[in-house]
Amino acid sequence: MSGSPGSGGSNPRKFSEKIALHNQKQAEETLAFDQLMTDLTVSRVQFQKIQQLRQTQTRAQYYGGSLPNVNQIGNASADFQVNPLTYSTF
Repeated sequence: MSGSPGSGGSNPRKFSEKIALHNQKQAEETLAFDQLMTDLTVSRVQFQKIQQLRQTQTRAQYYGGSLPNVNQIGNASADFQVNPLTYSTF
């Protein structure tokens, strides 16, 4: 059985064709993988740029103007209270 001309395993031409098909398939898969990794890298860079932009905008809110007076925030309700000693009806 092992030396018959019709068996596919011992034909060198078919073997070299299988190697060529395997190499072609491997090259296509490598190209697809490289493209996927490039897309992921671009996406990661874009994400980092967006995050930096958001952080910059957030910092600008705090550093762009004057800060609120926290003492006034705590006493805001006192501004609306009426002092009965100073309240007069003329």
